Amino acid sequence: MTLAGKTAVVTGAARGIGRAYVERLAADGAHVVAVDVDDPASGLAGLAGDGAKLGLVCDVSRSDQVANVVATVLDRFGRVDVLVNNAGIFPVAGLEAVTIDLWRRVQAVNVEPILRFAQAFSPGMRAAGWGRIVNTGSANTLLHGKDLAYLTSKAGVHGLTRALANELGDSGITVNAIAPSVVATEGFLGRARGSGPTADEVLTRISAMQTIKRPSVPADLGNVLGFLVSAAADFITGQIIHVDGGLTRTGA
Repeated sequence: MTLAGKTAVVTGAARGIGRAYVERLAADGAHVVAVDVDDPASGLAGLAGDGAKLGLVCDVSRSDQVANVVATVLDRFGRVDVLVNNAGIFPVAGLEAVTIDLWRRVQAVNVEPILRFAQAFSPGMRAAGWGRIVNTGSANTLLHGKDLAYLTSKAGVHGLTRALANELGDSGITVNAIAPSVVATEGFLGRARGSGPTADEVLTRISAMQTIKRPSVPADLGNVLGFLVSAAADFITGQIIHVDGGLTRTGA
């Protein structure tokens, strides 16, 4: 399943899940553009694959910075074939703690860039008669979390995924979302937790609830992405693929 000659853009690509996405797409032969608020360029050295590798700094909540990324990518590659919207933030704030400014910030990072990038890159996909858009959702929308802004944003990602699939399906473009639960990324493992449970304790508790009794790792998501952007997934669109070891098997 080669992506040779195709161009892929991945947001939130400097580390964690986004980094795994970039590694998979590069290994499958695509030209990869890694986009992140932190400079992702240094992480591109040594990646497998013969395609070009480009790192761009962008705060995806800023329309001017998104426009700069779009212009740079289209100027260099002509069009984008694979768009992976992975950038996101996960502030923990319940009803009493969440502020309107925080609420708007989360939606601006987690949801709005999907629309902006789809508007910018889908015309090229339409012209080519082929395209893949994959968004990072969350299995937590089916669980009992209380992180209001985050969970609402990910429900929005799922809804936007289906709406885009409805609109773009007759153009040869598929749109799906990958919905992980807690993933053992360096960001999660290194997060300060105060008096709460450690990262290892959280992963152990969640693993015990799954049918597959081990923590999720970024490569689990990268493998599913590799399938969804391949020709083998031509007939799959508008789907929220829960990649969570069976955690949400009773909640779907």
